[in-house]
Amino acid sequence: MPKSKFKISPFTNPSGITAWRLSGTLNGKRIRQNFKTRPEAVAQRQEYDVEHLNGEPEGRTVWTTLTPEENRDAVAAINSLKARGSKCSLAFAVDYLLQHYRPPDLERLAGEVAQEYLNKRDRDCLKGFITELQYKTIKNEMQWFKRCFEGRLISSITADDYRDYLEKPKNQLNNRRKLPKVLSAKTWNNRRGTLNTFCVFCLEQKYLAENPIARLPKHKHRSHRGTAETLKAEDAIALMEFLETYSGLTESKRSHRQKPGFLVPFFALTLFAGIRPDWKSGEISKIEPKDIDLTTGVIRVEPEVSKVNEKRTIKIQPNLKLWLEKYPIDEFPPIPRGNIDRLLREVRTKFSIGHDVLRHTYISMTVGAFRSVGDAALQAGNSESVIRKHYLDLKSTEEADKFWQIAPGGQTQPALEKKDGRFAPKKKGAS
Repeated sequence: MPKSKFKISPFTNPSGITAWRLSGTLNGKRIRQNFKTRPEAVAQRQEYDVEHLNGEPEGRTVWTTLTPEENRDAVAAINSLKARGSKCSLAFAVDYLLQHYRPPDLERLAGEVAQEYLNKRDRDCLKGFITELQYKTIKNEMQWFKRCFEGRLISSITADDYRDYLEKPKNQLNNRRKLPKVLSAKTWNNRRGTLNTFCVFCLEQKYLAENPIARLPKHKHRSHRGTAETLKAEDAIALMEFLETYSGLTESKRSHRQKPGFLVPFFALTLFAGIRPDWKSGEISKIEPKDIDLTTGVIRVEPEVSKVNEKRTIKIQPNLKLWLEKYPIDEFPPIPRGNIDRLLREVRTKFSIGHDVLRHTYISMTVGAFRSVGDAALQAGNSESVIRKHYLDLKSTEEADKFWQIAPGGQTQPALEKKDGRFAPKKKGAS
C-alpha cells in the first residue's frame, strides 16, 4: 500500500485524555486535526490521501467519450483503489459491485431502526419469548448503538464500522478512562451475537440488503471454569443454624427486624434443591407454593421458571421436607420483603459464600450420595458432561450422607436408606 503523506500520532490533552492528531500538507495547505479515536483519524486520512492523489497531474492526454464529470469520477475511483493498496482494475471493481451489491428497499436512520427493534424485543419480553435479563442486555447494547450511529443510515454502516464499534470500549464514548479496556473473546462473541440478531431483523424489514455482521469473526475462547466451589457439610450446618436465628441486618432497628428464620426457605431451596439463586429474575424468584408438593415429594420447575426453558423435577429429600414444613413458603416467601440484596450480601459475606456456591454444593452432594451423574443432571438442569467435568468426586459418600442429615434445630431424622435416588426411612429388620 502506498505510504501516506499524512501522519497520525497520539498525544495527551491537558485534561489527561489521550487523543489522535492527524497532520500533513494538502495542496500547499497545512493540515492539523485532532480526533477522539484512531479509527476516526484513519478514516479522515484516507479521504485526504484520495484528495491528494486526485490533485496530482496525470501528465497524459487521452481521447475519451466520458464527460468531464464522469472522467473525474473515474479518476477518483482509481485513486481510491490505489490508496487502499488494491491491484484490482476499475472494471473489475464495478463488475464485482454489480454482482454483489443490492441496495436496501427502505432507507432508515440507525437510531430509528434500533428503537423499533428494541420495542419489538420489549413486546417479546412481555410475552415471555425472552427473559428480562436478555431484554436488559439487548436494551443496553441498543442504547450504545444509537449513541454511536445516531444520524447515519442503517444501510451505510459497514462491517468495519461494526468492528470498530465492538473494539471501542463503551466507556470511551464518555471519555471516562484514558486507557482502553481490552474486550475479552467471550464479551466480543456475546455482543456480536446481539448485533447479529439485530441485523437479521433489519434484513427481514428490508432495511439491509445483506448482513454485515456475518463478516465479523467469532473468537475462540477457553472456559476458565474448573472444579466447582462448594461448602463442606460442617459449613452447611453452621449456615443453617445461623439462619434459624437471623432476623435481619445487624445494624437495623428493632422495628425493622423480621421473624427469625425468614431467610431459611431461600437458602434451603438453593442448598438442598439446587434452585438457581438469582433473586431478581431467576428460578428462586418464580417458585410458588403450588410448585412444591410435599405429599409426593417433588418440586416441579416449569419451563417458564427454568433458566433453560425446560421442565425438570427435583426430589425432595427428607431433610428438605423438614425445613419446608417448619418454614412453609406461603408464610416465609423465598424472596422476603425488605432489601433482599443487602440481606443476602450480609449472610454470604459472613460465611464467604459465592453466588452459585449453594447450588454447586447441592449438585456435588447429590452425586456424592447417590453416585448417579445422570440423575443429578436431570434434577439440576445441566448436561451429564457438565456434571462429570465439574462435580464428580468432589464429595465422599460419608460427607454427602452427613449433609443430607442436616435438619432444623431440635429435629432428628430416623434411620434412612437410599432408594431410587432419594433417602427413605429404613425398613424394620433391614441392616
